[in-house]
Amino acid sequence: METEIYESDPFSAKKQNLLVRFTSDYRFQKGDEIYIHQGEGRPLKVRLIDVRIHIQDGGSLTRILATVRPDELY
Repeated sequence: METEIYESDPFSAKKQNLLVRFTSDYRFQKGDEIYIHQGEGRPLKVRLIDVRIHIQDGGSLTRILATVRPDELY
């Protein structure tokens, strides 16, 4: 399934910045912690706050994952 991970507003779960796009059959759940490796250095750690599934014409699925950085929750 086509999957997009967005950094989101921690209070409204509104999409902001697209962090990564990939294909996966993994079943993501609210609360999952995801580490995104972007070149050198430490990976970006985000926590999943919302999962949205979109069914397109023709039956293809797209999944949108809304995330926040854990330090933004406090």
